[in-house]
Amino acid sequence: MSATHRSIHPGRQNGIALVVALILILVMSLLGTFAIRNATQSERSINGIRTAEVAREAAETALRFCEQIAIFDGDNKDYTQYGTTGLRAKIISAPVLSEADPAAAWRVPGNWADSIAISVPAAYHQKLSGSSADPDVPRLNTPPRCLIQKIQSNTTPPLTGYLITARGFANNATFTPSTGKTTQGAESWLQSVLTRSN
Repeated sequence: MSATHRSIHPGRQNGIALVVALILILVMSLLGTFAIRNATQSERSINGIRTAEVAREAAETALRFCEQIAIFDGDNKDYTQYGTTGLRAKIISAPVLSEADPAAAWRVPGNWADSIAISVPAAYHQKLSGSSADPDVPRLNTPPRCLIQKIQSNTTPPLTGYLITARGFANNATFTPSTGKTTQGAESWLQSVLTRSN
């Protein structure tokens, strides 16, 4: 007598295989969705860092440019490189005590308008060589700018010099030159103080 073993419920096994397959497909879909979302968030973070870095580099450029103007003014000269003239006239002569002085000109948005602030020429911030720009330097939609204000401390001996405030803008920034205000996008502010003892 031979014994044979037969499955009593073959249809139930096929149903379990289908459910397992559907669960695996669902899990794989969720993993794919999370991976795509993570990649998108990483790209946004990288773009944000890149944009902020462009604004910071632009502000650094403006700071260095205006420091040259202040150094020349300290030597009673006008800075005339990069086709610039008359920039000494834009130095704010009403002195402040320090960079934290509430009367500092950089605190007033209107002082950043074209008529008061110094706009860095393209020849400087694009590092022009003749008529061609350095290809490694990012193109800026809004040139960086700065304010130079005389500074005089009330210490003994007093320190005199210049408070230089620079603003740099990323290409996603919307800056209105007539009002000196930024309505959106990345911008960076930097300051330096150049002093000499009397």
